[in-house]
Amino acid sequence: MKPFLRLLACCALLGIAAAGQPLAPALDYRQPVLEKNFPLLAALSADPEAAAAIHSDAALLELTRRLAEKRRHALEHCEQDMRCLLDAFRLSEEQIAEAAAALVRLADQPSLLRLVTHRLRPQAVLVRHHGRSDAQLLELGWREAAAGLNRLIEVYGEGKPPRYPAIDSPMFDTASEMYRRLVFNVIADLEEALPAAALFFEGSLRFGLALLEMNLRDEAGRFEPLHLGENRAAWAQVARTDFSRYAYSAILVPGAGPDRQGVALSPAGKLRVRIAARRYHAGKAPFLIVSGGFVHPNQTPYCEAIEMKKALMKDFGVPESAILVDPHARHTTTNLRNAARILLRYGLPGDRPALVTTDVYQSRYIESPQFAERCKKELGYVPFESLGRVSLFDLEWRPRPESLHADPQDPLDP
Repeated sequence: MKPFLRLLACCALLGIAAAGQPLAPALDYRQPVLEKNFPLLAALSADPEAAAAIHSDAALLELTRRLAEKRRHALEHCEQDMRCLLDAFRLSEEQIAEAAAALVRLADQPSLLRLVTHRLRPQAVLVRHHGRSDAQLLELGWREAAAGLNRLIEVYGEGKPPRYPAIDSPMFDTASEMYRRLVFNVIADLEEALPAAALFFEGSLRFGLALLEMNLRDEAGRFEPLHLGENRAAWAQVARTDFSRYAYSAILVPGAGPDRQGVALSPAGKLRVRIAARRYHAGKAPFLIVSGGFVHPNQTPYCEAIEMKKALMKDFGVPESAILVDPHARHTTTNLRNAARILLRYGLPGDRPALVTTDVYQSRYIESPQFAERCKKELGYVPFESLGRVSLFDLEWRPRPESLHADPQDPLDP
């Protein structure tokens, strides 16, 4: 993409969206865990012409050969050595740099240019790199993906602590004999099924996704695509809504996990729903966004957002067409980030603020400098613009477009 076109695209994303004019589209995921965590790798794998361009590069072909040989060696010689098995799929700094240099060389190939300009940039899944050249976007997107793949191996292969061990950890003892045997069988199956024309990253990619699947960590893919499922009624309602009648575009309600087996909706969650429903019935906003995934306790069968939606409809008379669900957020940081994504992708207007309505103590925390610092540490940015306090329970905010950027370091909710 030419520099002035990149500048125009970047400025458009930083602008204000009108109702019905989303900054980026709602995405029709087919393999959501893959596509949400690794959008660049998913795009390369799904595009035969881009794959052909990659296969045309001698350095990448040689890298592909070496990586395949390393995996075959592990199958033949590392059955009893878990670290050796995992190292066969881990990407070294040298390998990551080698692939990055090749992608930069290939960036002006028509197929890769088309992939960047017609898929990756419009989808805004790498939006934090939109001010960069196409070559730099490919390089940075690859480096982020490779780091995410290595992180999957560390956490769900080696058992290193994830960002939040109490809720994101493997379901197995990764040091056990049983787990080593399971991993070996998965590797053998993967190698048998991997096509001869696999791209250089596909062995590591399929192994990382297999580790998530083995540990029942498919949270990122549940309910997707949302706008065609749980959010279908409200998504359709957005285009029919006269937002000029409302002070706020939507009211975000963060979930609160019960931390107790068998409890679907915690008392704190019910309280937050009750307060937000009052705001809705008072005409403050036409939509409620309930946000929270399968979080507390670990591996719970209950999704906070879904249970809040049920309560809003059953107990507080809110119609389904007014409820937008984010069933993926696992932390307060991603409550705001994921709600921002919904606002930006569904075309709710950016010329008016949203509310976040919650209990007094979480509300104070969201307003605090400590929360902004936590967002910067975990996400790399603050996903919202704080516009001030309205009441003990309510804060005004606007979404920031950086929120659309995929984060493979948090694979259960990237």
